[in-house]
Amino acid sequence: MNASLKTDVQTDVQAAIDAGMALGNVREHERAAFVTLPAGAQVHSLEHMLVGPSRPRGTVALRDQRSFVSYVRARGPARLYGVQSPKPGFTAVFNDHEPGAPGWRDDRATFDCPLSREWQTWMAASGKQMTQEDFARHIEDNLPDVADPPAADMLEISRSLEAKKKVNFASGLRLSNGQHQITYEETVEGTAAKGRLMVPETFALGIAVFEGGDRYRVEARLRYRIADGGKMTMWYDLLRPHKVLEDALQYVWRSIELDLGCEILNGGIVS
Repeated sequence: MNASLKTDVQTDVQAAIDAGMALGNVREHERAAFVTLPAGAQVHSLEHMLVGPSRPRGTVALRDQRSFVSYVRARGPARLYGVQSPKPGFTAVFNDHEPGAPGWRDDRATFDCPLSREWQTWMAASGKQMTQEDFARHIEDNLPDVADPPAADMLEISRSLEAKKKVNFASGLRLSNGQHQITYEETVEGTAAKGRLMVPETFALGIAVFEGGDRYRVEARLRYRIADGGKMTMWYDLLRPHKVLEDALQYVWRSIELDLGCEILNGGIVS
């Protein structure tokens, strides 16, 4: 390449650079950096071409308390938030705002306190009216969760309910010992016979609220209704289950604070 041609190429390249610099101008104002561009121009990040990202970001979802504590401890300083409703859980933010140093708040770890299958099963059926047979089946299918009266007694009650599904119930009476005496009429070989069925007024469960958590005693009140025609519907109401959930969450809350040696703030980041 002769000297004249080389000079012309260098001039053209420099002219292109000068034109580009004129089109886009990076400036700083206080803490904010911004770039001015002409209409139709775009700015493209080249971070994806680096060996690693320029800063950590993303959310790690942990499934148990031990894993959450272990991850937060390994990552280093974080601000912790906790909520009870509508869904209990905890969030650790590793780049939260600090005095005089705002953070991006997009580097997080969460622990959503998954509810146990037993808790969900009993909560879902609480207050739901069932046929006598369906109620007996529900009790029998979940018999290991019953703490009081003894499982053998509840099994006998459920089987008695199944055996009496074709009788006509007449009335119910609450006894002083806390049981209900339900009278019925049954036709056997053309002869009407009367009988009594004893069911408890209340029973208690022993179930974990959260997966892998401790068991809690949950009280339930047994209810029934005798309709015209002698058919009976049955159900149960769990007594103040929200207080059991609250107590279980507070235990987890305090345990995490002790394990990590920091305070958990009541609330969360909404934006």
